[in-house]
Amino acid sequence: MNFIDRALAQGEGLTPDDFLQAMADIYKEPQVWRELDRYPQYIQDVIYIIDYDTEVQMEGLDGCAASPRVEQYIQALLNCGAAAEAEILKRAGELSGPDYEDEAVDAEMDILCQQIALNQDYDAFWDLVRGYIERSRGD
Repeated sequence: MNFIDRALAQGEGLTPDDFLQAMADIYKEPQVWRELDRYPQYIQDVIYIIDYDTEVQMEGLDGCAASPRVEQYIQALLNCGAAAEAEILKRAGELSGPDYEDEAVDAEMDILCQQIALNQDYDAFWDLVRGYIERSRGD
């Protein structure tokens, strides 16, 4: 039984925040990445959003935009209702290509970095994710 199964077994006993915290165990049990697609979409999305947040904090927006998981991040953000964040990441991905190496691109990337949830209303971003968990678990 992995961390997802343990969280699901607790059912409604976990608040959306508890559930969110439980999904952060992806880093303690990385083998779960290989079987993630067998879980409901909202669980996949929450784990991708956690990974997106970690990637942005560790590698910056440009590093995150170059991640092999960028498409999953964008879709997860869209699914949970964070469309503006998804658009920022999508634009950062467009700018991070080898054809975009100049000062204007750097300036636009700096502007995008200031617009992401990490540098804006970080609590509201996670409130959105918790709301998504609550709505999805009710289905």
